[in-house]
Amino acid sequence: MSFTTDVKNELCTIKYEKRCCMRAHLAGLAGFCGAVVRENGKDCFKMRTENAAIARRAYTLMKELFGFKAELSTAGKICAITVARGAQTVLAELGFASGGIVKFTADPFVVHDDCCKTAFLAGAFLGGGYVKTPKNGYHFEIKTHYRTLSRDLAEIIEEMGFEPKQVMRKSEYVVYMKQSDTISDLLAQMGATDAMLELCNVKILKDVRNNITRKVNCDTANITKAADAAAVQLRAIYKIQAKLGLEALPEPLEQAARLRMENPEANLTELGQMMAPPISKSGVNHRLKKIIHMAEELPDT
Repeated sequence: MSFTTDVKNELCTIKYEKRCCMRAHLAGLAGFCGAVVRENGKDCFKMRTENAAIARRAYTLMKELFGFKAELSTAGKICAITVARGAQTVLAELGFASGGIVKFTADPFVVHDDCCKTAFLAGAFLGGGYVKTPKNGYHFEIKTHYRTLSRDLAEIIEEMGFEPKQVMRKSEYVVYMKQSDTISDLLAQMGATDAMLELCNVKILKDVRNNITRKVNCDTANITKAADAAAVQLRAIYKIQAKLGLEALPEPLEQAARLRMENPEANLTELGQMMAPPISKSGVNHRLKKIIHMAEELPDT
């Protein structure tokens, strides 16, 4: 089961107590998966979905709001909810028809209150929404064939404090967002709390893994850098040993040279602690640089 399906199934369990919210929710659902079609010589309003829970949701809301049953049918994976008798009344009540003219919009009267805007958004996601599985990235979108409806949805989301983007993809208008924090907040706003928590848990796990990876990469780079530096130091020490003997070095440099030879994997701080008396990291680095400089002054042959 996909993450989108999980979100939609969770949204289908939300109970709206107020009639205005029920109507706004059905308007969002119907607007984003519905159309006026001609069947048996008359206009009908038909909603289509592949999710049985959404079909039951639409069917139940139709009955509760308008007092009559819509026709529920299936064809393969597609569930269809058809309103034949009273189609114009339903369209008008949902804000899609006025004076016999049908236009799919988010009617200001239907989405007047904040609670109704939230219910409408949840319905819109049921009708045309998609959210990527958090493990694979972050993407939230709601699409429709109706430009005005898409624009109205974007405005509603903006009024909630978000910043959606809009794009046309083939013949569809898409409202989308890609920021993980925004998507989680939007899921919570719609009422998909379980889905929001799952997204947050995945994000936390990703962040922890990324931080560990960055630290490991950083540590690896530091280890490599330290190993390269130690190799340069050892080459210089062996050259001096072969040409002059380490006894020719001043005592502080001889001590540093012998400790480096005995502890090729030690870092500068550790070498400094081995000195008698102990010295700082920068002090060790200074001595080893002097040794390298002296070795460079010696002929190679």
